[in-house]
Amino acid sequence: MKRTRCRLPVLAASALILATLMLLPTALPCAVVDGDTQYVIHIVMDGLRPAAVAKHLDILPNFQRLRAEGAFTDNARTEYLETQTTPTHFSMYTGLPIEKHGYWRDEDIGGKYPKLAYKESIFDLVTENGMRSCLFTGKDKFAIFERSFQMSYYKYFKKREDVPKTFISEMKKQPCHFSFVHLIDPDSMGHKYKGAATTFNGKVPYDEAVKTVDKYLGQIFNLVETNSTYAGKTLIIATADHGFADVGNHAKTDLIDNHKIPFYVWGPCVAPGADLYDLNIGNRKDPGDTRTHSYEGIQPIRNREVGPLAADALGITSTKGAFGQQDTRFYIGTGSCRGVCDESGNGTDTGGGDEGSGTDTGGGDEDTDSDTSDDGTDSAAAVHP
Repeated sequence: MKRTRCRLPVLAASALILATLMLLPTALPCAVVDGDTQYVIHIVMDGLRPAAVAKHLDILPNFQRLRAEGAFTDNARTEYLETQTTPTHFSMYTGLPIEKHGYWRDEDIGGKYPKLAYKESIFDLVTENGMRSCLFTGKDKFAIFERSFQMSYYKYFKKREDVPKTFISEMKKQPCHFSFVHLIDPDSMGHKYKGAATTFNGKVPYDEAVKTVDKYLGQIFNLVETNSTYAGKTLIIATADHGFADVGNHAKTDLIDNHKIPFYVWGPCVAPGADLYDLNIGNRKDPGDTRTHSYEGIQPIRNREVGPLAADALGITSTKGAFGQQDTRFYIGTGSCRGVCDESGNGTDTGGGDEGSGTDTGGGDEDTDSDTSDDGTDSAAAVHP
Protein backbone atom coordinates (compact mmCIF):
# COMPACT_ATOMS: atom_id res chain seq x y z
CA MET A 1 0.00 0.00 0.00
CA LYS A 2 1.16 3.46 -0.72
CA ARG A 3 0.28 5.20 2.50
CA THR A 4 -0.70 8.85 2.44
CA ARG A 5 -2.09 10.64 5.44
CA CYS A 6 -5.72 11.65 5.00
CA ARG A 7 -5.58 11.91 1.22
CA LEU A 8 -9.00 12.65 -0.28
CA PRO A 9 -10.42 10.42 -3.00
CA VAL A 10 -10.44 11.68 -6.56
CA LEU A 11 -13.72 13.61 -6.69
CA ALA A 12 -15.43 15.21 -9.65
CA ALA A 13 -15.68 18.96 -9.15
CA SER A 14 -19.42 19.18 -9.15
CA ALA A 15 -21.90 20.93 -6.92
CA LEU A 16 -23.82 17.68 -6.47
CA ILE A 17 -20.87 15.83 -4.99
CA LEU A 18 -19.93 18.75 -2.79
CA ALA A 19 -23.48 18.89 -1.50
CA THR A 20 -23.40 15.17 -0.77
CA LEU A 21 -20.22 15.51 1.24
CA MET A 22 -21.77 18.31 3.27
CA LEU A 23 -24.52 15.94 4.37
CA LEU A 24 -22.08 13.40 5.83
CA PRO A 25 -21.81 13.17 9.61
CA THR A 26 -18.21 14.37 9.40
CA ALA A 27 -16.79 16.96 7.07
CA LEU A 28 -14.24 15.31 4.83
CA PRO A 29 -13.69 11.61 4.19
CA CYS A 30 -10.37 10.36 5.41
CA ALA A 31 -8.40 7.20 5.82
CA VAL A 32 -7.59 5.56 9.13
CA VAL A 33 -4.92 7.61 10.83
CA ASP A 34 -1.83 5.65 11.83
CA GLY A 35 -1.64 5.28 15.59
CA ASP A 36 -5.34 5.53 16.50
CA THR A 37 -5.87 1.78 16.43
CA GLN A 38 -3.85 -0.83 18.29
CA TYR A 39 -6.12 -3.81 17.63
CA VAL A 40 -8.21 -4.98 14.69
CA ILE A 41 -10.93 -7.62 14.97
CA HIS A 42 -12.04 -8.99 11.60
CA ILE A 43 -15.37 -10.78 11.97
CA VAL A 44 -16.62 -12.87 9.07
CA MET A 45 -20.26 -13.89 9.38
CA ASP A 46 -20.15 -16.76 6.94
CA GLY A 47 -22.89 -16.68 4.31
CA LEU A 48 -24.60 -13.59 5.73
CA ARG A 49 -26.95 -11.83 3.33
CA PRO A 50 -27.78 -8.21 4.16
CA ALA A 51 -31.52 -8.70 3.56
CA ALA A 52 -31.74 -11.01 6.57
CA VAL A 53 -30.29 -8.32 8.82
CA ALA A 54 -32.57 -5.62 7.41
CA LYS A 55 -35.64 -7.84 7.86
CA HIS A 56 -35.05 -8.29 11.59
CA LEU A 57 -33.08 -5.14 12.41
CA ASP A 58 -35.50 -4.05 15.13
CA ILE A 59 -34.57 -7.13 17.20
CA LEU A 60 -30.84 -7.13 16.37
CA PRO A 61 -29.41 -4.54 18.77
CA ASN A 62 -25.78 -5.19 17.93
CA PHE A 63 -26.25 -4.97 14.18
CA GLN A 64 -28.03 -1.71 14.98
CA ARG A 65 -24.89 -0.53 16.77
CA LEU A 66 -22.66 -1.39 13.85
CA ARG A 67 -24.88 0.73 11.61
CA ALA A 68 -25.50 3.66 13.96
CA GLU A 69 -22.04 3.94 15.51
CA GLY A 70 -19.99 2.75 12.54
CA ALA A 71 -19.83 3.22 8.77
CA PHE A 72 -21.41 0.52 6.62
CA THR A 73 -23.05 -0.65 3.42
CA ASP A 74 -25.55 -3.40 2.77
CA ASN A 75 -24.40 -3.61 -0.84
CA ALA A 76 -20.78 -4.71 -0.82
CA ARG A 77 -19.62 -7.59 -3.02
CA THR A 78 -17.64 -10.76 -2.72
CA GLU A 79 -15.36 -11.91 -5.55
CA TYR A 80 -16.64 -11.50 -9.10
CA LEU A 81 -16.68 -15.11 -10.35
CA GLU A 82 -16.47 -17.01 -7.08
CA THR A 83 -18.93 -17.17 -4.24
CA GLN A 84 -17.28 -19.93 -2.24
CA THR A 85 -15.68 -19.82 1.19
CA THR A 86 -12.01 -20.78 0.78
CA PRO A 87 -11.15 -18.72 -2.32
CA THR A 88 -12.88 -15.62 -0.98
CA HIS A 89 -11.03 -15.90 2.31
CA PHE A 90 -7.73 -16.05 0.44
CA SER A 91 -8.81 -12.78 -1.18
CA MET A 92 -9.67 -11.17 2.15
CA TYR A 93 -6.34 -12.21 3.66
CA THR A 94 -4.14 -11.20 0.72
CA GLY A 95 -6.09 -8.28 -0.77
CA LEU A 96 -5.92 -10.03 -4.16
CA PRO A 97 -8.70 -11.09 -6.54
CA ILE A 98 -8.96 -14.83 -7.02
CA GLU A 99 -7.32 -14.84 -10.44
CA LYS A 100 -4.25 -13.22 -8.89
CA HIS A 101 -3.85 -15.32 -5.75
CA GLY A 102 -4.73 -18.41 -7.79
CA TYR A 103 -6.63 -20.53 -5.24
CA TRP A 104 -9.87 -21.70 -6.84
CA ARG A 105 -10.91 -24.77 -4.86
CA ASP A 106 -13.19 -24.62 -1.87
CA GLU A 107 -11.31 -27.17 0.17
CA ASP A 108 -8.03 -27.83 1.90
CA ILE A 109 -5.89 -29.45 -0.81
CA GLY A 110 -2.98 -30.01 1.56
CA GLY A 111 0.40 -28.39 1.62
CA LYS A 112 0.95 -24.64 1.69
CA TYR A 113 -0.52 -21.90 -0.44
CA PRO A 114 0.14 -19.30 -1.84
CA LYS A 115 3.45 -20.61 -3.18
CA LEU A 116 4.89 -17.26 -4.26
CA ALA A 117 6.42 -14.80 -1.82
CA TYR A 118 4.59 -11.79 -3.24
CA LYS A 119 1.27 -13.22 -2.09
CA GLU A 120 1.65 -11.92 1.43
CA SER A 121 -1.28 -12.12 3.84
CA ILE A 122 -2.42 -9.82 6.64
CA PHE A 123 -1.31 -12.56 9.07
CA ASP A 124 2.23 -12.52 7.65
CA LEU A 125 2.41 -8.74 7.72
CA VAL A 126 1.23 -8.47 11.33
CA THR A 127 3.58 -11.23 12.49
CA GLU A 128 6.56 -9.79 10.62
CA ASN A 129 5.98 -6.49 12.37
CA GLY A 130 6.32 -8.09 15.79
CA MET A 131 2.61 -8.27 16.58
CA ARG A 132 0.29 -11.16 17.34
CA SER A 133 -2.11 -12.49 14.68
CA CYS A 134 -4.81 -15.04 15.50
CA LEU A 135 -7.44 -17.09 13.66
CA PHE A 136 -10.54 -18.63 15.28
CA THR A 137 -12.69 -20.72 12.93
CA GLY A 138 -15.58 -23.17 12.81
CA LYS A 139 -14.38 -24.90 9.60
CA ASP A 140 -11.63 -27.50 9.62
CA LYS A 141 -10.56 -26.75 6.04
CA PHE A 142 -9.12 -23.46 7.32
CA ALA A 143 -6.07 -25.49 8.34
CA ILE A 144 -4.66 -24.54 4.93
CA PHE A 145 -4.42 -20.95 6.15
CA GLU A 146 -2.50 -22.00 9.26
CA ARG A 147 0.02 -23.87 7.09
CA SER A 148 0.25 -21.15 4.45
CA PHE A 149 0.56 -18.01 6.59
CA GLN A 150 2.53 -16.95 9.63
CA MET A 151 0.21 -16.60 12.61
CA SER A 152 0.57 -16.68 16.37
CA TYR A 153 -2.58 -18.64 17.17
CA TYR A 154 -4.91 -20.91 15.21
CA LYS A 155 -7.79 -23.05 16.39
CA TYR A 156 -10.67 -24.88 14.75
CA PHE A 157 -13.83 -25.57 16.79
CA LYS A 158 -16.40 -28.27 16.09
CA LYS A 159 -19.01 -26.37 18.10
CA ARG A 160 -19.93 -23.05 16.49
CA GLU A 161 -20.51 -21.30 19.80
CA ASP A 162 -16.96 -22.09 20.92
CA VAL A 163 -15.50 -19.69 18.34
CA PRO A 164 -16.57 -16.40 20.00
CA LYS A 165 -16.27 -17.91 23.48
CA THR A 166 -12.65 -18.94 23.01
CA PHE A 167 -11.77 -15.74 21.14
CA ILE A 168 -12.92 -13.65 24.11
CA SER A 169 -11.11 -15.90 26.57
CA GLU A 170 -7.88 -15.76 24.57
CA MET A 171 -8.04 -11.99 24.18
CA LYS A 172 -8.32 -11.62 27.97
CA LYS A 173 -5.24 -13.80 28.44
CA GLN A 174 -3.03 -12.59 25.61
CA PRO A 175 -4.16 -9.88 23.18
CA CYS A 176 -4.11 -10.48 19.44
CA HIS A 177 -3.32 -7.33 17.47
CA PHE A 178 -5.14 -8.80 14.46
CA SER A 179 -7.89 -11.36 15.07
CA PHE A 180 -9.95 -13.24 12.54
CA VAL A 181 -13.20 -14.48 14.10
CA HIS A 182 -15.23 -16.84 11.91
CA LEU A 183 -18.93 -17.08 12.79
CA ILE A 184 -20.41 -19.81 10.60
CA ASP A 185 -24.00 -20.02 11.88
CA PRO A 186 -25.85 -18.47 8.88
CA ASP A 187 -23.93 -20.57 6.37
CA SER A 188 -24.43 -23.75 8.38
CA MET A 189 -28.19 -23.25 8.69
CA GLY A 190 -28.49 -22.24 5.04
CA HIS A 191 -26.85 -25.48 3.95
CA LYS A 192 -28.67 -27.69 6.42
CA TYR A 193 -32.10 -26.41 5.39
CA LYS A 194 -31.21 -25.86 1.71
CA GLY A 195 -31.75 -22.14 1.49
CA ALA A 196 -31.92 -18.89 3.42
CA ALA A 197 -35.72 -18.69 3.08
CA THR A 198 -36.62 -22.27 4.09
CA THR A 199 -39.20 -22.59 6.88
CA PHE A 200 -38.95 -25.35 9.49
CA ASN A 201 -41.34 -25.76 12.42
CA GLY A 202 -42.75 -22.31 11.80
CA LYS A 203 -39.38 -20.55 11.78
CA VAL A 204 -36.67 -19.75 9.25
CA PRO A 205 -33.50 -21.44 10.63
CA TYR A 206 -31.25 -19.10 8.65
CA ASP A 207 -32.88 -16.06 10.27
CA GLU A 208 -32.52 -17.66 13.70
CA ALA A 209 -28.80 -18.05 12.98
CA VAL A 210 -28.56 -14.33 12.21
CA LYS A 211 -30.08 -13.61 15.63
CA THR A 212 -27.44 -15.87 17.19
CA VAL A 213 -24.69 -13.92 15.42
CA ASP A 214 -26.14 -10.71 16.86
CA LYS A 215 -25.65 -12.16 20.35
CA TYR A 216 -22.04 -13.02 19.50
CA LEU A 217 -21.49 -9.44 18.33
CA GLY A 218 -22.79 -8.22 21.67
CA GLN A 219 -20.26 -10.38 23.49
CA ILE A 220 -17.45 -8.95 21.37
CA PHE A 221 -18.67 -5.38 21.94
CA ASN A 222 -18.65 -6.10 25.67
CA LEU A 223 -15.04 -7.32 25.51
CA VAL A 224 -13.89 -4.24 23.63
CA GLU A 225 -15.74 -1.71 25.76
CA THR A 226 -15.16 -3.12 29.25
CA ASN A 227 -11.50 -4.04 28.90
CA SER A 228 -9.10 -1.10 29.21
CA THR A 229 -6.67 -2.80 26.84
CA TYR A 230 -9.13 -2.51 23.96
CA ALA A 231 -11.47 0.35 24.81
CA GLY A 232 -11.04 3.20 22.32
CA LYS A 233 -8.19 1.38 20.58
CA THR A 234 -9.96 -1.33 18.59
CA LEU A 235 -11.28 -1.33 15.03
CA ILE A 236 -13.96 -3.91 14.24
CA ILE A 237 -14.42 -4.88 10.58
CA ALA A 238 -17.42 -7.17 10.09
CA THR A 239 -18.40 -8.62 6.74
CA ALA A 240 -19.24 -11.91 4.99
CA ASP A 241 -17.37 -14.17 2.60
CA HIS A 242 -20.46 -14.53 0.38
CA GLY A 243 -24.23 -14.20 0.55
CA PHE A 244 -26.84 -16.95 0.39
CA ALA A 245 -29.72 -17.72 -1.96
CA ASP A 246 -33.35 -18.21 -0.94
CA VAL A 247 -33.25 -21.78 -2.25
CA GLY A 248 -30.21 -24.05 -2.53
CA ASN A 249 -26.91 -22.57 -1.40
CA HIS A 250 -24.38 -19.92 -2.47
CA ALA A 251 -22.75 -21.77 -5.38
CA LYS A 252 -24.68 -20.20 -8.26
CA THR A 253 -22.86 -17.11 -9.42
CA ASP A 254 -25.80 -15.89 -11.51
CA LEU A 255 -27.82 -15.19 -8.33
CA ILE A 256 -27.20 -11.71 -6.95
CA ASP A 257 -28.06 -12.79 -3.39
CA ASN A 258 -24.91 -14.93 -3.44
CA HIS A 259 -22.83 -11.84 -4.26
CA LYS A 260 -24.36 -9.21 -1.98
CA ILE A 261 -22.72 -8.89 1.42
CA PRO A 262 -22.66 -6.35 4.24
CA PHE A 263 -19.53 -4.41 5.20
CA TYR A 264 -19.36 -2.75 8.63
CA VAL A 265 -16.52 -0.73 10.18
CA TRP A 266 -16.69 0.36 13.84
CA GLY A 267 -14.09 2.04 16.04
CA PRO A 268 -11.68 5.00 16.25
CA CYS A 269 -12.06 7.66 13.55
CA VAL A 270 -14.99 5.89 11.88
CA ALA A 271 -17.78 8.24 10.76
CA PRO A 272 -20.88 7.16 12.76
CA GLY A 273 -23.89 6.28 10.65
CA ALA A 274 -22.10 6.99 7.37
CA ASP A 275 -22.68 5.10 4.14
CA LEU A 276 -19.32 3.77 2.96
CA TYR A 277 -20.20 4.62 -0.63
CA ASP A 278 -20.82 8.25 0.38
CA LEU A 279 -17.37 8.31 1.99
CA ASN A 280 -15.81 6.94 -1.21
CA ILE A 281 -17.49 8.94 -3.97
CA GLY A 282 -15.41 8.70 -7.15
CA ASN A 283 -13.42 5.90 -5.55
CA ARG A 284 -16.02 3.12 -5.11
CA LYS A 285 -19.38 2.81 -6.86
CA ASP A 286 -22.58 1.27 -5.55
CA PRO A 287 -23.30 -1.56 -8.02
CA GLY A 288 -27.06 -1.62 -7.48
CA ASP A 289 -28.23 -5.15 -8.29
CA THR A 290 -25.37 -5.97 -10.67
CA ARG A 291 -22.37 -8.18 -10.10
CA THR A 292 -19.75 -5.75 -11.55
CA HIS A 293 -16.69 -7.32 -13.12
CA SER A 294 -13.40 -6.94 -11.27
CA TYR A 295 -11.79 -4.84 -13.98
CA GLU A 296 -14.63 -2.86 -15.51
CA GLY A 297 -14.95 0.70 -14.27
CA ILE A 298 -15.04 1.93 -10.69
CA GLN A 299 -15.27 -1.03 -8.34
CA PRO A 300 -17.85 -1.67 -5.65
CA ILE A 301 -16.74 -2.12 -2.06
CA ARG A 302 -15.54 -5.71 -1.76
CA ASN A 303 -14.67 -7.90 1.20
CA ARG A 304 -11.08 -8.06 0.02
CA GLU A 305 -10.68 -4.49 1.31
CA VAL A 306 -10.25 -5.98 4.79
CA GLY A 307 -6.59 -7.06 4.77
CA PRO A 308 -5.12 -3.78 3.53
CA LEU A 309 -7.56 -1.76 5.67
CA ALA A 310 -6.50 -3.70 8.79
CA ALA A 311 -2.82 -3.18 7.96
CA ASP A 312 -3.33 0.53 7.51
CA ALA A 313 -5.28 0.82 10.76
CA LEU A 314 -2.43 -0.89 12.61
CA GLY A 315 0.10 1.45 11.01
CA ILE A 316 2.04 -1.29 9.24
CA THR A 317 2.97 -1.51 5.59
CA SER A 318 4.95 -3.66 3.22
CA THR A 319 7.08 -3.32 0.12
CA LYS A 320 6.05 -6.73 -1.14
CA GLY A 321 2.80 -8.50 -1.94
CA ALA A 322 -0.56 -6.92 -2.66
CA PHE A 323 -0.10 -4.70 0.37
CA GLY A 324 2.94 -3.08 -1.22
CA GLN A 325 1.26 -2.60 -4.60
CA GLN A 326 -2.13 -1.15 -3.75
CA ASP A 327 -3.05 2.49 -4.07
CA THR A 328 -6.82 2.36 -4.09
CA ARG A 329 -7.92 4.63 -1.23
CA PHE A 330 -10.70 3.24 0.89
CA TYR A 331 -12.13 5.70 3.41
CA ILE A 332 -14.05 4.92 6.58
CA GLY A 333 -14.36 8.26 8.37
CA THR A 334 -12.33 11.28 9.31
CA GLY A 335 -8.95 11.96 10.82
CA SER A 336 -10.52 13.76 13.75
CA CYS A 337 -9.11 11.38 16.36
CA ARG A 338 -5.50 12.19 15.71
CA GLY A 339 -5.10 13.77 12.30
CA VAL A 340 -7.18 16.42 10.58
CA CYS A 341 -7.89 16.48 6.85
CA ASP A 342 -7.67 19.90 5.30
CA GLU A 343 -9.30 20.77 1.98
CA SER A 344 -6.20 19.85 0.01
CA GLY A 345 -6.36 16.33 1.41
CA ASN A 346 -3.18 16.82 3.45
CA GLY A 347 -3.20 15.60 7.01
CA THR A 348 -2.30 17.64 10.03
CA ASP A 349 -1.00 15.78 13.06
CA THR A 350 -2.91 16.51 16.24
CA GLY A 351 -0.82 14.63 18.69
CA GLY A 352 1.75 11.94 19.22
CA GLY A 353 3.11 9.10 17.17
CA ASP A 354 4.33 8.52 13.68
CA GLU A 355 3.57 11.18 11.11
CA GLY A 356 2.64 8.84 8.39
CA SER A 357 -0.56 7.48 6.86
CA GLY A 358 -4.01 7.17 5.51
CA THR A 359 -5.73 4.15 4.02
CA ASP A 360 -5.34 2.40 0.70
CA THR A 361 -6.97 -0.90 -0.28
CA GLY A 362 -8.20 -3.07 -3.14
CA GLY A 363 -11.24 -4.50 -4.94
CA GLY A 364 -12.02 -7.95 -6.52
CA ASP A 365 -13.45 -11.20 -8.02
CA GLU A 366 -15.34 -14.53 -7.46
CA ASP A 367 -17.08 -17.90 -8.50
CA THR A 368 -18.65 -21.27 -7.54
CA ASP A 369 -18.69 -24.34 -5.31
CA SER A 370 -21.04 -26.20 -3.03
CA ASP A 371 -21.38 -26.53 0.71
CA THR A 372 -23.37 -29.33 2.18
CA SER A 373 -22.64 -29.77 5.85
CA ASP A 374 -24.45 -28.45 8.86
CA ASP A 375 -21.16 -27.62 10.57
CA GLY A 376 -20.19 -25.28 7.78
CA THR A 377 -17.84 -27.48 5.78
CA ASP A 378 -17.72 -26.32 2.16
CA SER A 379 -16.54 -28.54 -0.64
CA ALA A 380 -16.50 -27.77 -4.34
CA ALA A 381 -14.73 -26.07 -7.19
CA ALA A 382 -14.12 -22.46 -8.05
CA VAL A 383 -14.30 -20.66 -11.34
CA HIS A 384 -12.41 -17.84 -12.99
CA PRO A 385 -13.00 -14.09 -13.05
